[in-house]
Amino acid sequence: MLESTLTSSSLPVLLLVDDDKNVLAALERTLRGIQADIVSYSNPKEALLYCQDNQPQIIISDQKMPHLEGCELLSQIQTLWPQSQRILLSAYQDFENVSSAFNSGAVERYICKPWDNKELKFIITKALQNVADDQPQAAIATQTDQKGPVNFHSMIASHPLMKALFDNIRQAATSNAPIFITGETGTGKELVAKACHAESFHQEQPFLAVNCANFTENLMESQLFGHVKGAFTGATTTQDGVFGAAKQGTLFLDEITTLSKSLQAKLLRVIQEREFTPLGSTKVQKFHAKLISASSNSIREAVIDGDFREDLFYRLNIITFSLPALRERGNDKLLIARHYLKKYTKLENKDFRGFSKGCQQIIEQYNWPGNVRQLENIIHGMIILNHGDEINSKMMISALSTTITPLDNQRILETVEQSEPSQSKRSTDGITPLWQVEKQAIEHAISYCQGNVPQAAAMLEVSPSTIYRKKQGWEE
Repeated sequence: MLESTLTSSSLPVLLLVDDDKNVLAALERTLRGIQADIVSYSNPKEALLYCQDNQPQIIISDQKMPHLEGCELLSQIQTLWPQSQRILLSAYQDFENVSSAFNSGAVERYICKPWDNKELKFIITKALQNVADDQPQAAIATQTDQKGPVNFHSMIASHPLMKALFDNIRQAATSNAPIFITGETGTGKELVAKACHAESFHQEQPFLAVNCANFTENLMESQLFGHVKGAFTGATTTQDGVFGAAKQGTLFLDEITTLSKSLQAKLLRVIQEREFTPLGSTKVQKFHAKLISASSNSIREAVIDGDFREDLFYRLNIITFSLPALRERGNDKLLIARHYLKKYTKLENKDFRGFSKGCQQIIEQYNWPGNVRQLENIIHGMIILNHGDEINSKMMISALSTTITPLDNQRILETVEQSEPSQSKRSTDGITPLWQVEKQAIEHAISYCQGNVPQAAAMLEVSPSTIYRKKQGWEE
């Protein structure tokens, strides 16, 4: 029904606003049968007047409308009804305004025209599930989650920053707007991308991840868009790229700031037109997947330095997640350490049950520059190289010996001295020379990886050339 008013009902209210009455009619047909009272307006100012006297639980608004744009309408509705769930619908590439509205909280989800009917129903169904006593269930969950740690799609956390991130992922995952993830190396950007996929309508479709820093420009173009037979020397067969293979799933492009300017231009076209052309082909293919990108470097600085296109930045930066470093997450360090201790103890068939007091203090006080990935690798390595029922400070000092500065090492020893004097004495009296500790760790890692030096280097967080150089030094 068009230009309707609310009748008495116990059902939640879904408000539709679009200046095109044909679009309103199409939305109503698509959403027919959902458990909600649908109220429609083609004039955004009339919709705002309606909201001054009536509370809609869910609002879907077009962006480009005369008299009042969708972002501004949703912002004013947010002021009137903060607990409402606000969805923007647009065919226009007005990404800068949309991004600003997302950051302010006025827009919670974004749907591109033309929409997919199944996806639209999925988004509204999820929104209706969050309607309870005029308060979104997500807000209730946030309050209860503060009581203890949570495991959200393999991300372990108790810190409020991470719990807020999890809530934002739930919200953003039901939108088909591009998502950008920023954070230091090792903070878990791909885990966040996978969580967005798992929470989305696309969860049964493929999740594909590509690190843009791992390929040359020519190989990267083929990796992204695919190629046809004969497109270049060595192209003996036609091959799909990830933009085609992702289908209606999720495509994650990590370290996107390393893309060349020419590939940035092609990616911009894909986002704008939702289509791409394989290398060497003239046939245009549609792109249907959800796009998530990430960088461990500042994308804003890359724009300022002229290394990254500003227009592409605005199109990728609709929804942004900034991941905190592990050193900023308080008690999460020990919580995560225990998680990986349990995981790799079982994997390696060992007997470890916990950490000594001194080891716990090292975990809590060390700044972990490599973040969660470094902590995971250190614990995995200790479990491989040691036996017993407890990881002690001596094991941790040995594991960290090749990665920490002398100052950090001194601080660790002081920490151990205060909590485990006898352990500290055993760690410093008759200590094994550093080169022997390195040799033992490297040889054990190479053995564990069945002679695969690059894989061993990755586990030890060093380059393969470092291992080859040290092996040569031992032989001399």
